[in-house]
Amino acid sequence: MIDQKKTGLFISDVRKEKGLTQRQLADEIGVSDKAISRWETGRGMPDTSIMPDLCKVLDISINELLSGQRLSSVDYNGKAEENMVELIKSNEDVKKKNKNAVFVTVIGLILLCLFIYLVTLISGGHSMIIYFIDAPTLISLLGIQFIILGASGHFADFFRGFKLLFSSKSYSDEELIQLSEKSEYALSFGIKAILLASICVGLIGFVIFMHYMSDPATIGPNLAVMVLTFLYACIISLILLVIKGRLHCFRA
Repeated sequence: MIDQKKTGLFISDVRKEKGLTQRQLADEIGVSDKAISRWETGRGMPDTSIMPDLCKVLDISINELLSGQRLSSVDYNGKAEENMVELIKSNEDVKKKNKNAVFVTVIGLILLCLFIYLVTLISGGHSMIIYFIDAPTLISLLGIQFIILGASGHFADFFRGFKLLFSSKSYSDEELIQLSEKSEYALSFGIKAILLASICVGLIGFVIFMHYMSDPATIGPNLAVMVLTFLYACIISLILLVIKGRLHCFRA
């Protein structure tokens, strides 16, 4: 298997021999300095589309890059075949890992929803389920969240996070790191937005509750709507937190 730490140390050593900083090397090949740092610490490998440019700047061969060392003419051919096999195997392992990640995430979300459903069922039985459904409240929360995301410029990155989760293999490593970082921040922003939205909607419900407090028949329903507002916000936040954590794995 290709030793990422060895390759990273090799990139670092050759870069320093060339008198380049991480920022300068990043500018030369059109990536971020974070990507260079990630490679040099063994937490990732350059994408195959970037390798030719990287090797050209560092004045090494792709074979030497994958081997993590300078190669003599005697060792070159043997290492080339070995590295080719390992690279193919690594790509297959990444694809398998991505498929497993999507499967685990979907199963996790299903189990989360099932757990919430079972808690509701145990608390009051089937007849109580309908009391946990309030479409206007849910629409209000999501509407406020989307407005905040749109006004702050995070709308596209927010929904791209869901797309990355199911189609990460269609992006290069560098693109995936950059996009997942933006989407992760947008999801964090979305969690804050939905929680703040629940406070706003809850306070509006409280004002209405105080207005009709003289009518005992409205106290229960109004309180239920207020509580559901915060419950919905918590459930949505939990789902977004799971997706945010999965995106973070792309950069780990």
